[in-house]
Amino acid sequence: MAQKNYGSKTAAAIGDVLGVPNLIHGSILSFVASHRTIHTLPNFQGSVYFATFKAVKCFPTKGLTSLFLLGDTQYMERPKNPLPKMSDDYRSTISARPNFNRNSTSYSSNSGPLSGGNRVLKIVTETMSSSVSGHGGVSPFGQNAASAIRDSREREKKEMSDLNDRLASYIEKVRFLEAQNRKLGADLDMLRNRWGKDTSSIKVMYETELTTAKKVIDDTGKQRHDLDSELRRLQDDLNEQRRKYEEAVRGRAGDREKIDDLLVQLSNLEAEINLLKRRIALLEEEVSRLRKENARLQAELQRVRTELDQETLNRIDYQNQVQTLLEEIDFLRRAHDQEIKDLQAMAARDTTNENREFFRNELANAIRDIRNEYDALNNANRNDIESWYKLKVQEIETQSARQNMEQGYQKDELKRLRQQLADLRGKLADLEGRNALLEKQIQELNYQIEDDQRSYEDALNAKDAQIRKMRDECQALMVELQMLLDTKQTLDNEIAIYRKMLEGEGDGPGLKQLVEQVVRTTGINEVADTETMRVVKGETSSRQSHSRSAKGNVSIHETSPEGKFIVLENTHRTKEENIGGWKLKRKIDGKREIVYTIPHDFVLRPMKTLKIWARNQGGIHNGVDQLIFEGEETFGVGSNVHTILYNTQGEERATHVQRSSQTAA
Repeated sequence: MAQKNYGSKTAAAIGDVLGVPNLIHGSILSFVASHRTIHTLPNFQGSVYFATFKAVKCFPTKGLTSLFLLGDTQYMERPKNPLPKMSDDYRSTISARPNFNRNSTSYSSNSGPLSGGNRVLKIVTETMSSSVSGHGGVSPFGQNAASAIRDSREREKKEMSDLNDRLASYIEKVRFLEAQNRKLGADLDMLRNRWGKDTSSIKVMYETELTTAKKVIDDTGKQRHDLDSELRRLQDDLNEQRRKYEEAVRGRAGDREKIDDLLVQLSNLEAEINLLKRRIALLEEEVSRLRKENARLQAELQRVRTELDQETLNRIDYQNQVQTLLEEIDFLRRAHDQEIKDLQAMAARDTTNENREFFRNELANAIRDIRNEYDALNNANRNDIESWYKLKVQEIETQSARQNMEQGYQKDELKRLRQQLADLRGKLADLEGRNALLEKQIQELNYQIEDDQRSYEDALNAKDAQIRKMRDECQALMVELQMLLDTKQTLDNEIAIYRKMLEGEGDGPGLKQLVEQVVRTTGINEVADTETMRVVKGETSSRQSHSRSAKGNVSIHETSPEGKFIVLENTHRTKEENIGGWKLKRKIDGKREIVYTIPHDFVLRPMKTLKIWARNQGGIHNGVDQLIFEGEETFGVGSNVHTILYNTQGEERATHVQRSSQTAA
């Protein structure tokens, strides 16, 4: 082996780097391998640091190639499983060159600033044997070879200078890392002394927490089993309720058919009632006309009676006049008789017979003329009065007979109409009673259907809410279980680490990294425990407030907190409201807005409600009291929800405001 002495400082530095005592005296390792690299690995035994050595440069010197092994120290975290021990009979994959002899030398060292255990350094040396012919002169080939060797030596000297500079920098780096290593060792000893006191208490604490965690996991498993059983039972109940609901729906279809038949019968009865009402109205009009005619005839009869009375009075008056005239005639006759007697007396006193006879004849003629005139006048008056009275009596008798006949006919017709009206009223009363009974039955059936549907909906909603609650609880328990499992796994890892530390495997370097890992893991577990307590033991109190207003008969009766439906109500007792084309606008937290337009020609009946369902929320579209909004699956959920009803003119008719707040207890 060729050796070359360098300065003691450089040789000592290389010896310190390699940890080989033989280099302290300035021996430079060399082997014959031009531009090749040999690697040596230490055997790790409990050290968290290791050094790798690499060949930097090879150069030939008098048949040898010298190798400088430079140290490049790196810090790494100690692996959990130590690297396998390298075999002592390591064989290089570099083959020997022709005309070179290879020698192998091994150095063993268990000390040194960078050593963490036993170290085996194997150095291979190749020696070239050559012979030079003894000729008197130098051949051109020899000159070229010498020139090439000289150039190579110059180049290698320059490379040696560069390598020496790099070696010096590496030595400085190694010394700095040694100082840092000593400082970290002191810190590690301090941390080991400080943390070693609390190891037993920490172990007891984590074992207690681990026991508690196992108990919680067992309890959680039991609760999960109970919840699974309860969930299966609730699923069976839900299937039973769905079956009952389907039966109710089928029964409702049958009831609808019955209702349709009853509606047809009701329509026929209403048509018959309307026909009878029209006939009754016509009969009442006829009765009214006959009553008017009867009143007219009664008035005419009264007038005729009045005229008869007047004529009777006139007859009496005329009779009185006749009596007066008769008395006057009698008086005149007596006066004339008296005058005749006086004249006769005077004539008697006349002695002349001729005068007496003359006066007697004249008087007889005068009396006869007077009597004839009086008789003619009396006969004429009597005939006129008798003819007039006969005519009037005949007219009155004729009119009275006609009136009697008409009154008899009217009485018969009135009796017949009264009988027919009584029959129609009786039949109408029967039909009205039957109609009222049918309407009552229809109303009761509607109420029963609504009650059944409401009860089924409430039951389904309750079951759905219970299932959602159970699912949320299961989800919370699963989250808690997962967190507990994560905590358990972390605790197991920590306990394993602490157990290794307690058993004496944590005395070497790297405890700082382990402590930092434990600190980070502990911090994560503390955060997870806090979150668990918040999930398990946390309580929230929610407060909801509702306010509504309406400008008319239609109001927003109810809105679902989950955004499933909106209920409109007509509060008037008798008036129907045409709300076709009206719009419902729902604003959620002042951001999102949902608009629903009610179908055209939709009429909301008095004292009835209209429930508008969102899509796939359990509603049934029947066009009477339930509609489905196909545009959205929900009407939206928020802490500040405004629901406004607009008419076709864009006027605000009703509002509903829902506010909710949650407070953590």
